[in-house]
This record gives sequence, structure tokens and C-alpha cells, in this order.
Amino acid sequence: MPASSGFKLEEMKPNFREIRRYPLVEPFASAIIAEDEETGELMYYLVEQSLTKKENEVYNAIYKLVMMELPPPADIKKLENPRNVLSREIKRILDRYRGLIRGTKIDLNKMAYHMEKDLLGFGPIDAIMKDENIEDISADGVGAPIFIFHKDYETIPTNIVPMDAQALDDFVSKLIHMAGKHVSVAAPIVDAQLPDGSRIAITYKQEVSPGGSTFTIRKFKATPITFTQLIQSHNISPEIAAYFWLMLDNHKSFLVLGVTGAGKTTFLNAMATFLRPNLKIITVEEVPEVRLPHKNWIRLTPRLSFGPEKTNEVTLFDLVKATLRMRPDYLIVGEVRGEETYVLFQAVNTGHGGVSTMHAEDFTAAINRLTSPPMNVPKAYIPAMNIFVMVRRVRVGERLTRRVTEVGEVQSADEVRTVFRWDPKNDVHVLSGQSFLLREIAETTGQDEEELEEELRRRTRVINWMVEKNMMDFHEVARMIERYYTKPEKVLAEVEGIAEVETT
Repeated sequence: MPASSGFKLEEMKPNFREIRRYPLVEPFASAIIAEDEETGELMYYLVEQSLTKKENEVYNAIYKLVMMELPPPADIKKLENPRNVLSREIKRILDRYRGLIRGTKIDLNKMAYHMEKDLLGFGPIDAIMKDENIEDISADGVGAPIFIFHKDYETIPTNIVPMDAQALDDFVSKLIHMAGKHVSVAAPIVDAQLPDGSRIAITYKQEVSPGGSTFTIRKFKATPITFTQLIQSHNISPEIAAYFWLMLDNHKSFLVLGVTGAGKTTFLNAMATFLRPNLKIITVEEVPEVRLPHKNWIRLTPRLSFGPEKTNEVTLFDLVKATLRMRPDYLIVGEVRGEETYVLFQAVNTGHGGVSTMHAEDFTAAINRLTSPPMNVPKAYIPAMNIFVMVRRVRVGERLTRRVTEVGEVQSADEVRTVFRWDPKNDVHVLSGQSFLLREIAETTGQDEEELEEELRRRTRVINWMVEKNMMDFHEVARMIERYYTKPEKVLAEVEGIAEVETT
């Protein structure tokens, strides 16, 4: 059966009024944000060109024929334009089975849209998976609306409702199959990564969730968010970006702290762009999310195994330990939460650069967690992770957004000196303390602190210029950073408008 079967698109309730509309898949699907005029409750409505009753009968018949006659969906996806392939195949089948459509007007483009989303896409949620405004999608069970987290409206229900338990079970099974994993009543909880990079967590049937199968998808952005975008959205300031640029250029390590969904990996990825392009970098992640412009980059992921004996399992701990023999200039661990943390801190204490994220509410809580089981990092190792960064979801006016709220330099396990702090009243980042790392860099490199401070100002000017020029593309930003490392004078001349310079 088509993946959309068993899911209902509810029509807009009469007490709701449309406050925003935008296209998702033109001309077949669009999104409407509507508001209850009495309560102010918001609702996300997916509006699709639906099939008529007769068209649906024909569609179901053609769907079976296409399933029998077409190559597997995985092979179709490899083609340059899967939708055109499907459209041609539908026409071919319709020509062969004209008796199916006698007296019926068929819109082949609409048919191809539904066929594509059911065969190659995400079925009932395919259109909202294409909505760049949505960060999370979750289903709570049969009869409950699917919820989304919208970047402008936070958590709101949709009009997509799974009405049939078997359909929801089948859909969850399809999602897990797309991720290359297996789910069953024996193993009803699965975390995986979808082909587009999104993370999915599911529970199967009523084994652990009485309301039926559930899923939560944390969507993956096709292109990484850049530091220029973080500045544009006021997540960070140009001065903070320049500070990290200088620190990473001088082999300093940092740990990003925050709760789930605060934007830790986003910040880490944006700052990693500042790493010199000739460095050897190794990333270790449970789910690959970090993306870098560097050529000398090794990406490692653990290999899980099922069963009580965990035969041939390769854990984060195993991978982080293995990287020490690979001599990375920088080791990036997507998230630390177990014994691999100790190995990471060993690495930064022996001269490797280290970057990671961790769940913590503040700097004190972070150190308490680091020095307690199962991490067990000795207090003497803590200062080797030079910088702590606090990232939070905050409310600015009526809008929930993300901000780096504090940047601190780790002097000891008992003291983290705040350098930058977010002022919530004015929504600005302010310099709140003197950097002792600048003095440390000056002592080890032979430079004066004044020279380093001037270099900070130069890099801040470059960053401001990039934002003014609307350089938001990941690859464009990476190229500009690489140019600064190779020809800083030319870049500064371009920024200052002193001379006409080559831009390639």
C-alpha cells in the first residue's frame, strides 16, 4: 500500500484564520500557519492537491504495477531526475492498461507527485520534510496529530493525523528501512540516520508506547549554517567569531555546552570553518552531522551490534582511543557523555587540538559532570580544554531563538573566567573580561599582546565585511577563510577597498 495510506489531512477548522502561507512543492503542496481567533492557538496546515476518488482507485492500481515493474526505489534515486522517470513510467503503464482509466481524466503530473513521495520520499510527511522552517517532526501515536517545531512558531500541531495503527507501524518500519536499520517487537527502540542526514528515534507498536508507534525526526540541513549566518541572526557577535578564529589558529580547544536542541553542533560546525585548511582533522560521531571544507579529514562512526554479548561492537571510546594513533591536528567528537571523554581530555593534554559538545546547564555543572563517573576526567586535565561555550534557547521579544550566552576561558577546575556574555536586555554580546589566553599565546609565540589584539581587530573587520557582502554560503565562507590564511594582505586590501584584488 502507498506510504500515505492510513494518514488523514484534516481541513482547516472554521474558527481558525490564515496568518501565513508559503509553497513547499509548487504547485502541489503548500503550508499554512493558522491561528484560533478565540484562543490564539497556532496550527500548521499542509495543503496538497489531493486525488479524486476515481483517481485514487487508478493510483492504487498503478502503484502496484509500478512496484512490480520499476527498479527498486534506491536505484531510482540514483538517477538524475527520479520524478521524470516516474512520470514516464506512469504514462507507459497507462498506455498499456487503458482500461483502468476509461472515462477518467488523469493529471499525470499530480499522479507523479504522489507516486514520488510514496515511492522515493517520506509519504505523508514528505512535503513538510522539505520545509526549511521546520526543525523537528514527531508523531505521538494513532489518532494524535503530528507535531512540528517551527523556527518562527515553536512547537505546533499539524493537520496530519495517523488514523490506522497498522499504517503507522508500516510507516515507521519504512523510515527505519530507509535508514538501513531493523525494528521489531524484540528490538522496539531504534535511533538511526535517514538518507538525507536527519536523525530519527522511533518506538515500535505498543511494546513501549501504549498509544502505538512513535517517531521523532530531527531534520538535517542540506548545507551547514555558517558563522556569518550566526552573526546575521545575532546568535553570536563578529567579535566572538574573530576570537574563535584566532584561538583555533593557535591550537586552542573548546567545549560547547547546552541542552538538547540548543544549537551546540551548529555552533561547533560554524567555528570549525576557522581551522587552517592544511590541518589533519578526525571527527568521531554517533550520527555524522559535522561537515568540514577540509581535504585532510577522516570521519569515524561507531559500529553497534545487537545481543547481550555485543560481539564486534566498535564504540565511541574505541574510536576516540584509535584516533590518538592517527596523529590528528584536531580531534572533533560530536558529543561526549561516557568514558570517551577521558580519552579526549588525554588527547588535548598531549598536544592535540580538541573540540566537542556536552549536555550541561552551566560551566559549574559541566565541570562537575566531567569529573564524575562515567567521564572521570581528572581535575588537573580540565584546563586543557581551554574554552567553554554556553549555548541556550532564549526568548527575544515574542520569539524563541538561540544565543551563545557565555564564553569562558578555563583557568582551573575551580575557575572559568567569562570573556563574552550575552546581554538579554539589549540582545547584544559584550566583552566582560580580559582574555588570559591571549597573554598565553603571546608568551608562547613571541608576539606582543598588542599585536594579537590588532590581529583580532583585523579579523573582526574581515568578518564584518563578509556579513555586509552577504557571504552566507558554506563553501564561499570557507574559501574566504582559506584566502586569509594564504594571502592576508590581499584580503585586507579588498576589505578596506584599498586596491582592486583578485577574488579567486
